[in-house]
Amino acid sequence: MLDRARMKFDPDDASLGAALRGLPAAEAPADLWSSIAGDLSDRRTVARRRGIAVPLAAAAALLAAVLLWLPSRPPVPDAGVAGGTSAATTADAETARLRARSQRIEQWLAALPAASQQDGRNLMATVETEDLIALVDMQLGAARSAEEALPLWRQRVALLEDLAVIRSTPYGLTGDRSLADASTGDVTSL
Repeated sequence: MLDRARMKFDPDDASLGAALRGLPAAEAPADLWSSIAGDLSDRRTVARRRGIAVPLAAAAALLAAVLLWLPSRPPVPDAGVAGGTSAATTADAETARLRARSQRIEQWLAALPAASQQDGRNLMATVETEDLIALVDMQLGAARSAEEALPLWRQRVALLEDLAVIRSTPYGLTGDRSLADASTGDVTSL
């Protein structure tokens, strides 16, 4: 809203208006509009190039990230090679061996008394190792092939060996030789 009561006449405003009216009239150059049109078409071309280049660069970066993220798998040898066994057969045989070893260690662990004397550090290590074994078991359940499961079985057996060492430590220290003789501190003989 215009508040005329508060407006005051300023003599400098009148002189400013007179000075502006005294300026000569300026005319635009004759080719101004054609130069503006040329600039606009150049800008549109650059925008189109940018509109194509940016998504292509983003797609290439995404593809590179995915390729780096995927695990590299060694090539599978041909089954037709004379004198050679296929990778699947080798993986199946080693998986069966690791499963049997895992079962032997689990049976040995089950033979340990439930109320074993463990200090706080051994108890914490036991719980953490059992959690890691459970995680590996979940990954084994999701494995689609023997080649995929083989490193997981190796990891599971190594964790079970660690668990056996942790759980057998108090028996070697307490003098109960019935279980200590079975382990002899060396779980690899199982």
